Amino acid sequence: MTQLNFSEPEWSILMQAPKQAIMAMTLADKTDPVSFLQEVQAGFQLLAEEQQRQDITNDLIQALLAAMTQADAQSTLQGSELQLAKGFSLLREMLNFKNAAEGRQNALAHFEQVGQILGTKTTGMQAIEFKEWVMTFARKVAESVREGGLFGIGVSEAELTMLKKMEQALAFKR
Repeated sequence: MTQLNFSEPEWSILMQAPKQAIMAMTLADKTDPVSFLQEVQAGFQLLAEEQQRQDITNDLIQALLAAMTQADAQSTLQGSELQLAKGFSLLREMLNFKNAAEGRQNALAHFEQVGQILGTKTTGMQAIEFKEWVMTFARKVAESVREGGLFGIGVSEAELTMLKKMEQALAFKR
């Protein structure tokens, strides 16, 4: 499964899934500005690590990560500068929302679109593996900054709620 299996708008929606996961987790709960920025930056660091993984066997995820790596290679920025630029780009996008709730709803609507694409354009196994990959990535983002859970360790209740909503939004029908 490659980019050629999808229309340009569909591929763009799939390509945005990790960024939307970062947004969803970052906007999941109220936090101080430093933790907010740390979570955004940690999300893009985690995405860079995903792009380097060699153990991914799902061809859709491989194609998506390869396309992201190719897009990054076109940038004049590299490494931490590129990640910082991506973080600021996401923050600019978030400024378009009236409030965090609108941003969360936007992310969930995006994941509903991803679920629809998975349901119509992929095999059942590819869809399940893609959904699991996105959810694992989102959980890693949520765990990246300690802001909830027992003694501030782990994922906050609001992030757990957002993870559940994301999983529901990613539901695909055959």
